[in-house]
Amino acid sequence: MKAFIIVVLFLILNSNSLISKASKLYQAREQYYQSIKDEDKLEPTIELFEEIYKENPQLEGMCRTYVGSLVMLKGKHAFWPHKKVSFVNEGIPIMDKGLNLDPDNIESLFIYGSSCYYLPFFLGKGNLAEEKLKKIVAILNQDDLKKYDKKILVNALEFILKNIDLNSEEKIKINDYLTILK
Repeated sequence: MKAFIIVVLFLILNSNSLISKASKLYQAREQYYQSIKDEDKLEPTIELFEEIYKENPQLEGMCRTYVGSLVMLKGKHAFWPHKKVSFVNEGIPIMDKGLNLDPDNIESLFIYGSSCYYLPFFLGKGNLAEEKLKKIVAILNQDDLKKYDKKILVNALEFILKNIDLNSEEKIKINDYLTILK
């Protein structure tokens, strides 16, 4: 009976921990999207992603990619052009480090690709954005439908379909997965 109670307590404590981790990540993702328009959200969101990966080392790559994108977003909010470029140049290596830690993470590839996609053409990151976004299409498989948040997958695939030049096979693959996800 004691063993049963210990197992039940272990499961309860772990499920609460998992819920806490999931809600913290959910909160960080929500704040990330809010920070696109609200500069005051940038630093707290960076801190939250850093806290998440310190608590969950397996999420470090994805969290660092978000942090790099957030640093780049500081450039969007900066007044002086040289500061805008400086933040971009600071953020890209952070995103690179994140992707190097988890190179096939679809969420990271989407954050990286979409962040670079919106940079001005003169920074020369358009091909890099397309490369990261097309990699999502190349590596996406059935297992990913269970592994990643459905909303993130749908957003990524719709973004790619709308903004990236794809061949007919890539378009079919995306549409097939969107049908399954919706």
